[in-house]
Amino acid sequence: MNIAVIGTGYVGLVQGVAFADVNHNVICVDKAEAKIKHLKDFCEGKRNDLPILEPDLPRLVKENYDKKRLVFSTDLKEAVRQSQIIFIAVGTPSNEDGSANLAYVQQVAKEIGAAMNYSSEEPVYKVIANKSTVPPGTYKIVHDIIAKETKNEFDIASNPEFLAEGRAVKDCLRPSRIVVGTANAKAASIMEELYAPFKDREVSIMFMSNIDAEMVKYASNTYLASQVALTNAMANLSRELGADWRKVLEGVKKDIRIGRFVYAGLGFGGSCFPKDVRELIHTMEQHRPGTKDLKYLKLVIEQNDAQKGIFIPRMEKYYNSLKGKKIAVWGTTFKPETDDVRESAGLHMIKELLLKGASVSAYDPSGSEQAIYILSLDEKLKPYLARLSFASDMYEGLKEAEGIVITVEWNDFRNPDFAQVKKLLKKPAIFDGKDILNPKQMEELGFDYFAVGRPDVLGHTKA
Repeated sequence: MNIAVIGTGYVGLVQGVAFADVNHNVICVDKAEAKIKHLKDFCEGKRNDLPILEPDLPRLVKENYDKKRLVFSTDLKEAVRQSQIIFIAVGTPSNEDGSANLAYVQQVAKEIGAAMNYSSEEPVYKVIANKSTVPPGTYKIVHDIIAKETKNEFDIASNPEFLAEGRAVKDCLRPSRIVVGTANAKAASIMEELYAPFKDREVSIMFMSNIDAEMVKYASNTYLASQVALTNAMANLSRELGADWRKVLEGVKKDIRIGRFVYAGLGFGGSCFPKDVRELIHTMEQHRPGTKDLKYLKLVIEQNDAQKGIFIPRMEKYYNSLKGKKIAVWGTTFKPETDDVRESAGLHMIKELLLKGASVSAYDPSGSEQAIYILSLDEKLKPYLARLSFASDMYEGLKEAEGIVITVEWNDFRNPDFAQVKKLLKKPAIFDGKDILNPKQMEELGFDYFAVGRPDVLGHTKA
């Protein structure tokens, strides 16, 4: 089948590659000429990186480009003409009030409608499938915009994505489920044909109404975000009681009804959970104002925001004051295997430490460049950025530092050279924001060790 994917970010690029990999012909379109040039240059061997970091994505992009199943273009009009299905996969960033900014979706819908105004021997018919995360009811908006631009026939399909950054390729090639929302049997048949190759991988395809499909995305991410918040609440209590949340988990996880977001940390970040919960809050405020349901969703965000800074008062108590202290921060991305730093615990930690008067040396295997850019935009931080540096490796920034804060569970951080770490640090203290290190080992090696869901270990101070 001939497919156009409008937008080459995390969702559009990965999904487009996945479709090409099952033998569809895919045109990935983006109005950003520099990004399309970047993608073409990579495919032609003129550079060795893609605009986004995702495991296995470079190989699949190159393979499918070489097989001529995947092309990149800035020409939306021609892509629409050539394609039977057009996917909208552009960003929907949050507005200041928490609502979804649909400007990019609306603009693309208008351009798709205008591009459909051509004649052919066969009647023109397109399926416009929305992959962007949008508030329930957006399908009507998209339909009405396109209908104003063209008299040719089309249908809207709501087809939410369920990709996790760092494993997006796996999630596309072997999705947990495929959800398609449409009111039209013809559109449903075309979408079923599109996804037929995935049936062989024992993937379930579910058909429902448009608004049901749009709601599935928000409900899924809000459930998961709520579990993260509840997990951290339980982990915080466990530490206060002297319990080890990791040990508690051994019993908790035996209940098959409980999901996988049960590991303590410094809260959720990234481009999905925070945004989607806030947007659902905005929708709830419109339809169920003043209810306990609305209050509950707001508490999920409040707990998460507080969790990101949970180490700060403990660090102030440990050091007496953070002013003048040098602290190393390991991790600026919101999770491993990505370069996405949006709403990450690492960035939050860096900001808080700088505002408390500390100097910070940060390191991340892939997110340092993005972190520097995001932090430089914060007007509140500009007077303090002279106290921030980024190390080229995980050990470089430890010299004369009085502690390390781990904010991401990169594999490099799970088993560092502790002898070298201790030698470089001015004070052997580790604040483990992902509870990935062994407390007993930390005590034996002479570290003061602080975790999220475990009792403190004072291996250095006691000695």
